[in-house]
Amino acid sequence: MGIRLAIDTGGTFTDIIAINETDGSMIALKTPSTPKDPSIGLLKSIEKAIEEKRADISDLAMVLHGSTVATNAVLEHKFDGLGLLVTKGFRHMIEIARQSVPDGYGNSYFWVKPPRLVPLHMVREVPGRLLYDGNSVEPINEAETIEAVRELVEDGAKCIAVCLLHSYANSEHEQKIGELIHKHFPDVFVSLSSEVLPEYREYERAMTTLVDVLVKPYCQTYLQHAADKIASQSKETPFLIMQSSGGVVKHSTAAQKPVTMLLSGPAAGILGAIHMAKLAGYDDILTSDVGGTSTDVSIIEDQTPMYTSSSMVESYPVKTPMLDIVTVGSGGGSIAWTDDYGNLKVGPQSAGADPGPICYGKGGVEPTVTDAALVLGRLPSELIGGEIQLDSNAAR
Repeated sequence: MGIRLAIDTGGTFTDIIAINETDGSMIALKTPSTPKDPSIGLLKSIEKAIEEKRADISDLAMVLHGSTVATNAVLEHKFDGLGLLVTKGFRHMIEIARQSVPDGYGNSYFWVKPPRLVPLHMVREVPGRLLYDGNSVEPINEAETIEAVRELVEDGAKCIAVCLLHSYANSEHEQKIGELIHKHFPDVFVSLSSEVLPEYREYERAMTTLVDVLVKPYCQTYLQHAADKIASQSKETPFLIMQSSGGVVKHSTAAQKPVTMLLSGPAAGILGAIHMAKLAGYDDILTSDVGGTSTDVSIIEDQTPMYTSSSMVESYPVKTPMLDIVTVGSGGGSIAWTDDYGNLKVGPQSAGADPGPICYGKGGVEPTVTDAALVLGRLPSELIGGEIQLDSNAAR
């Protein structure tokens, strides 16, 4: 008997579908996510599905996995420990950006610039210069580069992005810097723009590389933990990860370039929605995927998804092949708060699964969308078949 599992890990819940490849029977389950280590929730969901199917983990034929772990790290502004190395003279590149204002300059009075992915004091310039055609006119200086990295590490950097001028035409300088970091600072996560996005336009290349290295600790660690556990009990089982583009790759490939799984879970949701639209006879649909931390929306025309190579996650540009999805940092676990002017805001911070909304009774003290929905009578008194009891009195 072969069991195929499809698992979607969100910030609040992990959903799993188990299909018996022999008779086609299917079950759908939901378990709480474990944001501190998503692999724990993922593995618990596998165990629960195997138990429900009265099977053994050795019966696994395939594990397919989608996730918003990477997305949520960006939406919740988990930017601590980021550092950036740039060519001399380009230290303010991220701050200058594209000098554009969303919805036009008429909105400049009200628009608040989003938090920087990396603050200016965590940006270091390094020697070395390439021309537009890739020819080197100034070699890198190993001693100065190592010192720049050392300063970043001493200031708390755990993840470093490297984005040098014209490295898309010649990756030699960035590759050398990457080797130096791995040799002298082996515990530091590194992403090179020449590997992540070998294209011109330094700002977008730097931002995409920063997002890649930002989510690397989250994605590499939990994917490897899950893969090791699956392999220890079912060595031949493929563990495949959904990409933002709608395809799948091996877990090891996804871990090396995690920016490609930024919209992993939402992409799978869109493909599922298209399948259901075909069964129902609809050609044009609007998909809305509301999770615990984010909401993802996409337009489908003629039963075909739209693709893009450039998108925005909140206010941050990311260039990587993906389905055309608009993501906002607002979901069921989003926390309601007031700003300095007394205006009511919702998100992007989320209560997640731990401690979760106040009504979960797990120590949450900040009101969320879920608490409001419960008080308004829009939610039942329990979730996941009674595993989570919701306390409406506490939510009030």
